[in-house]
Amino acid sequence: MFETMKVACLIQGGIHENEDRIDAKEVIKMATINGAKLLGLDKEIGSIEVGKSADLILVDISAKLDNISCIPNNNIISNLVYNTSGRSVDTTIINGEILMENRKFKLIDERRNNRKI
Repeated sequence: MFETMKVACLIQGGIHENEDRIDAKEVIKMATINGAKLLGLDKEIGSIEVGKSADLILVDISAKLDNISCIPNNNIISNLVYNTSGRSVDTTIINGEILMENRKFKLIDERRNNRKI
C-alpha cells in the first residue's frame, strides 16, 4: 500500500506537470476514508471513530541508521507516503486485536513455525 500511495503522488505530478496537484495528505485520504466512501462503507470503516471497525498499523518512521530512508523527517505525512515500506510497520491491530507488536507476532509461535520440513 505504501508503494501504491507513492506512485499515485508521483504519477499525478508527472501527468499534470505540477507536483502539488495531489499531495501526500490527499493520497492518505484516498487510501482510507475516501476508499471507504467509494465502497459505501464510510459509516463503518475508513477513519478512527467510536463505533467504527478499525484495522490499524503503527509505523516506525524515526530517524535512525537502520531506517535511513526516513532521514531527515521534516514532514511526517510526506515521509510516510514517499519513504516508508512494509518493513517499517511495527505493530498491527485488526478489529481491536493486536496481531503483531514491536515486530513480534502475538498469536503465532515463530519458533514452532520456523522448523524445517
